[in-house]
Amino acid sequence: MAVWSRQAVLSLYRTLLRQGRGLRYTDRDFYFATIRHEFRKNKQLEQLEDKERQLEKGLAFLHSKLGGLV
Repeated sequence: MAVWSRQAVLSLYRTLLRQGRGLRYTDRDFYFATIRHEFRKNKQLEQLEDKERQLEKGLAFLHSKLGGLV
């Protein structure tokens, strides 16, 4: 399981936004809006387990080549 830290979350956020710049087969505005929405929604989480679960979910999305969007 991924260890949650502010630095890990910010790194994931930056990496997802950077990867989104190269999208060709999907709407970039929708992609960026979705990423921002998910991070803002998860900002309210308080339980460490929930934070780690969402971080793991984001890392899996990133490692699966953006969920097949590329």
